[in-house]
Amino acid sequence: MSEQNPFAVPEFSAAPEIELRSYGGLRRAPYVGYSILIAFVQNVLLAAVVLGDGLGLMLVLGGLIAHLFVGAKRLQNLGYSALWLLGLFVPLLNILVGLRMLAAPEGYADHNTLDGPAKVLIGGALLFFVGIVLLLLTLG
Repeated sequence: MSEQNPFAVPEFSAAPEIELRSYGGLRRAPYVGYSILIAFVQNVLLAAVVLGDGLGLMLVLGGLIAHLFVGAKRLQNLGYSALWLLGLFVPLLNILVGLRMLAAPEGYADHNTLDGPAKVLIGGALLFFVGIVLLLLTLG
């Protein structure tokens, strides 16, 4: 006679472990914080310098380089190439890239799903743009 119990719960092997990709880079909150800090420092320094000076131009370029560095780190966190930063200089594409950098969660390029805070941020941005369009239509 067999020693197996026909009424026993069958044993299954453990589910295969899924290797999660580490993205690195900056998450949403540090990205927003660093961007605000860079803009604040840049504006304070620019207010202290006459813009006609060569020093003012150097401050503007320094701030641009700092913003591009922070943006590249954020895009790395999303799973995108840093070449998407060039999209910030293209009209209308800059809105898409900016919204993704602001709202998308870590690894968005791989799973293409938005979490709760991302949906709220994108909804707020859409309401803002609709409000601007309605304001321009009423003034014009």
